[in-house]
Amino acid sequence: MSEATLSRPLARNIMEILGSFGTPPPRGVQHFNVGNQSLLAALDQFYLSSYLQDGGAAYKMVIGDYGSGKSHFLYCLRDIAWERNFVVAKVDLSPVETPYDDQKKVYEAVAQHIIWHESDEAISDETGLTRFLEGALRRVVGGPLSLETLTNPLYRGLVDTVEATAVDSPAYQTAVLATFDALIRDNDERLDALGRWLMGETTSPDDTKTLREIGVTGKINKPNAFRMLRSLCQVIRALSFSGLILLFDEVDRMASVGGKAEKLATDTLREVIDRTREDLPGAMFVYAVPPQFVNDTVPKYPALQQRVRAPGHFSRANHFSPLISLDNLDLNEDDLMLAIGEKLIPIYETAFETQLDHAIQRANAVILANVARDVFLDISHRRLFVKSFVVELSRQHHGDEHTITEVEAQALLRGQIDELSGGETPPY
Repeated sequence: MSEATLSRPLARNIMEILGSFGTPPPRGVQHFNVGNQSLLAALDQFYLSSYLQDGGAAYKMVIGDYGSGKSHFLYCLRDIAWERNFVVAKVDLSPVETPYDDQKKVYEAVAQHIIWHESDEAISDETGLTRFLEGALRRVVGGPLSLETLTNPLYRGLVDTVEATAVDSPAYQTAVLATFDALIRDNDERLDALGRWLMGETTSPDDTKTLREIGVTGKINKPNAFRMLRSLCQVIRALSFSGLILLFDEVDRMASVGGKAEKLATDTLREVIDRTREDLPGAMFVYAVPPQFVNDTVPKYPALQQRVRAPGHFSRANHFSPLISLDNLDLNEDDLMLAIGEKLIPIYETAFETQLDHAIQRANAVILANVARDVFLDISHRRLFVKSFVVELSRQHHGDEHTITEVEAQALLRGQIDELSGGETPPY
């Protein structure tokens, strides 16, 4: 993953999010990423730069405790995928919401969270299938849209390519081409109707009339949802992208669903895994879960266990394994946290245009890492360390730089635990 020059606004944003929440920022994780390079390199070598480019498909499961870096890892993988010209959909599931109630919700989640990404960090990423199609169209045309675009050879070539592509759902293919046409003609009525249809939303009688005039019939529903997802993958490759990376961050939900809802969710997850491997060209489904899901939930469902079970964890030597463990990193826990701390110091300096004593701050990182590991091991100590160290850098910056004592470290860490959990022990 390439590391661009760090701008002050980005550095400031990184510090703000890490210092306030201890969670990874949406952009800039490459500037303080350590310990997972071999895993990312293997995913790039065996999938993103090769197998998926040729139309293959795969799924992986990222396993890690609360605060161990699952979201951070997904952001790193997302950034590599963008460098390899993949489209990315990143779905962050809340503790009370899952798309695994039925297949249509899986499609809807992807359509809602597909990202249009600009390489310019000053331009925020936007989500939604209509926005993605608009971005893809503008990328091909290379300029503003107008009626003259209809006769632009670049646009005509795009239309010819999409029309010549084998797409499972002719209605889906028509809807995508009609969206391009509506964008160029600035036809909001058609664009809104097409957007609702493509997103899997409920359409009105007026929408249905408009869609029939265009030639888009039927609707996206549970029985055809995976066919529509496959059609989306086919369209993405027709638009000259490498494929689609689906990143689902479970936010530790599936370990506590239980009952009939759990069985329904695991059945749908099993089908997503099967469909990804068999039906989605150029797609990779990556699902981040806590260890309890793999250790406690999966064994209750033999069909799912058969797909998840593996003789070892993912690595360069065992890249066929679907299980990516964040406990098996390139560095041991002490070295990992120290390496993160060493990367955060210059980011802080850039953010606040200051110069710190690196020897003192490195010593503080060692002390905070040791206390976080030894005293607060069961309380998301990686996240706790990151948040606490950023707060300590600010204290050192605005006070007298000094090497903190273990007592100071414990007091700081306890204070950050209260902020992270609202006074309660965080889940893990």
